[in-house]
Amino acid sequence: MRYLKFCLAVLPHHVRIEHLKVDTHSDLVIDTVRPHFSWKLTNEKSRSLHQIAYQLQIESVHDISSKWDSGRIESDQSIHVPYMGPQLKSNTKYVYRLKYWTNTGTESEWTQGTFRTTIFNPTKELLMNADISWIGSTDINMNELRKEFQCPDTSPIRSATAFISGIGYYELYVNGDNVDPSRKLDPGWTTYEKRTLLVSFDLKNIIKAGANAIGVKLGNGWYSQEQYVPPSVQEPGYGPPRLLFVLHIIFENSDEFVVYSDQTWQGRAGSIFHDSVYNGEMYDSRNDRMDWTKPGFTDPLSAWITPMILPPPVNVTANGQITLQQMDPIRAGPDALHIETGNTVEEARTFVRANEIGNIKGASIALSNGVLKPISVANPSLNTLVFDIGQNFAGWCRFKLRGSRGLAVYFRYAEILELPTTGDSHAYGNIYVDNLRGATQSDMYVLRGDPNGETYEPSFTVHGFRYVAVYGSQNNIPIVDVECPVVHSETTLMGNFTSTNPVINQIQHNIQWGQLSNIMSLPTDCPQRDERKGWMGDAALSVDEALYNFDLIKFYVNFLNLITDVQRDDGAVPDTVPLTFGIYPADPNWGTALPTVTWQVYRHYGDLSVLTTYYPNVRAYVEYVRTGYKRTGLVNLDQHYGDWVPPPPQPQTNPHLIGSFAFLHDVAVLVNMSQLLNYTADIEEYTTLYKQLSDEFHSTFYNSAGYYADGMQTADVLALTLPNVVPADLRSKVFEHLVTDIINRKKHFTTGIVGIANLFPLLSDNGQHDLALELISAIDYPSYGYEFNNPYENATTLWEIWDAPMEGPGMNSRNHIMYGSV
Repeated sequence: MRYLKFCLAVLPHHVRIEHLKVDTHSDLVIDTVRPHFSWKLTNEKSRSLHQIAYQLQIESVHDISSKWDSGRIESDQSIHVPYMGPQLKSNTKYVYRLKYWTNTGTESEWTQGTFRTTIFNPTKELLMNADISWIGSTDINMNELRKEFQCPDTSPIRSATAFISGIGYYELYVNGDNVDPSRKLDPGWTTYEKRTLLVSFDLKNIIKAGANAIGVKLGNGWYSQEQYVPPSVQEPGYGPPRLLFVLHIIFENSDEFVVYSDQTWQGRAGSIFHDSVYNGEMYDSRNDRMDWTKPGFTDPLSAWITPMILPPPVNVTANGQITLQQMDPIRAGPDALHIETGNTVEEARTFVRANEIGNIKGASIALSNGVLKPISVANPSLNTLVFDIGQNFAGWCRFKLRGSRGLAVYFRYAEILELPTTGDSHAYGNIYVDNLRGATQSDMYVLRGDPNGETYEPSFTVHGFRYVAVYGSQNNIPIVDVECPVVHSETTLMGNFTSTNPVINQIQHNIQWGQLSNIMSLPTDCPQRDERKGWMGDAALSVDEALYNFDLIKFYVNFLNLITDVQRDDGAVPDTVPLTFGIYPADPNWGTALPTVTWQVYRHYGDLSVLTTYYPNVRAYVEYVRTGYKRTGLVNLDQHYGDWVPPPPQPQTNPHLIGSFAFLHDVAVLVNMSQLLNYTADIEEYTTLYKQLSDEFHSTFYNSAGYYADGMQTADVLALTLPNVVPADLRSKVFEHLVTDIINRKKHFTTGIVGIANLFPLLSDNGQHDLALELISAIDYPSYGYEFNNPYENATTLWEIWDAPMEGPGMNSRNHIMYGSV
């Protein structure tokens, strides 16, 4: 975890290139010929301070003649400022210099940094090159591949750039070292036949003249058939892992040298003899070859064989493509989270008393430094140790072990312990795993018998847990020999708050940890059971919250690409992306992720190009729903899930009203987008459509008794939330019905995930902010506060269902982000 330093000198800071922060990217790579720049001004303690001009310079690191200078540009624009010089070249490193002037007479100092471009058309450059192959094996578990080469020494190396795609996952080693040790589970999960992601590394400081060695470990990831068992959607012919690799070296005399993935490589079945997203990793350290990624390595004990040439995962004939992975990678430990906000709970004590903050249950995001330690260890049964990490999160644990050669130690991860409410099949105090369903969440390590001890952590899996049980260790494992890296897509904590309300503080804590647990290259529902899918409904409900807390624009733009990859020609999108669960077409409150994520990314970052890029897809999706509406009207609009999981025993309200809400919401969003883009014909068309739909919503679902549908809270909330649906002369009556129902239920809600996302802002915006605070501060059932004020569990993330300890294992995650909308 890295705290971002604030500079005292007057110069542009928090510089971004294509939304990527220079401060957090030592090797910043872009894939556009005309990047956008953004920056902040140094605070001069003046409320009226603003920029009046700027100057930007860009030149190739290796070609001084390429220097471009904007000169002084009279402008107050400091976000999304386009580079207006000649098009940047492919696979080239550049240096930029930037300064600004303010209305106070200040001329800033220059700030400068570097960035580089990737291959601009990797689908053509890599897939159409007959010298480059995807390599692996269908005969053995070929998960370690290596290549030695002699680098010429006739001229100094100017640049050495690697391009790699290891599907499902890879780790890259050069001359004995992992080139990016905190980078995990890479590249990101996609619909591989539509889009496979490419990663680039600058290896200039690693490659040397003479003998060099490349080593790549491969994992199954989401390219394995094991992740696509019923009830998942059948996988589209995925198979064993495979590697695409190019190393391009340019010398100072302009000579070039290239290393490709081909059949000059050697591969073997390595120490990992099985790996699975759901079912963990099995590792036999007796099969380790310590120097296999170094030049000059020989191995008399293993069968290193020539790899096969395998088909690419990308289906080029169906417009599949290889693209640069633009969002930040999944990382483990301190590098996963940067801290920009200064308002941590600890610093807040200067203005909020400690006894007002409350005793936050769980680990501090700001102080954990990305690695958690157990808070206790128990021995609930023979030869079993159960470590309590004190926080539900996504990651794994790193163990220091000692034992005899050939001894197998087993690790199993879980969210909770066995309790009276979860059944009596096991002794209380053991881990409870029934709610993991088909996922084992277990690892196994076979010791090689090193007398100095051995350290193990998995490479190609991730677990959602608070507790980890260890079985079969010959020796006691002290707490100091266990540490657990937090794992999620790299991001920066941008927003935070602390209040004098301990319940709200704990809810904020639980939401932030839940959100981090569910950003794994794409937004997921949960990190532990046999699901972990890109559920569109969860993404739509949590995106606003996520962007207030974390810097995730590239993460969500990547997700928008994944959605449009699987959008059908008729505009329909599926319930999950990639489609591994659910169906086409998505429930309207799930499909709304396409317009909602697009709109929220624009709202938070102000980048109009996001609307321009995805507007055609949003429009096509709205038109698809409109086509179905023409058949059914709102009264029977297609839907699957309704207002998902209201607090038991409450029923759902009319599901067609819920689906209709999403349809109207998306039409309204489309109107807003078309206005910003000045699409005059669409402004008129969709404004007219919204007026028609709003009249129909009221006439279809309003009950003359003064409420909507059956009078459930969600029905009233959604009608009141939509603009111009409830007639002005009825609005106060409907709102009063809602408030009365909440009060009559002893100030509790009956809403599911769609209703609750709109309940609190509706109350606060209509004179009932105090009631909203009472609802959010409640600690009895059902409430957010009940999750950490009950006799059974102390939640440190959000539950999937409100009465989790009382429900069975079928759908009972303790780390679900869909209620994070609050």
